[in-house]
Amino acid sequence: MYDHLKHLVPAMAYVPYQNFTSSYDLDYALSVGTIFPQLCKPFCGKRGVRR
Repeated sequence: MYDHLKHLVPAMAYVPYQNFTSSYDLDYALSVGTIFPQLCKPFCGKRGVRR
């Protein structure tokens, strides 16, 4: 059933370098899900449409 998987090429990832500038306080970081302000991207929409 899974014989075709051995013929697939592994994926390649591109991860740009990020400079460490500042960080959130740990209590706030826990509530938003990241310690880095540059990575804080809150979801503000519903089904791909901004409200």
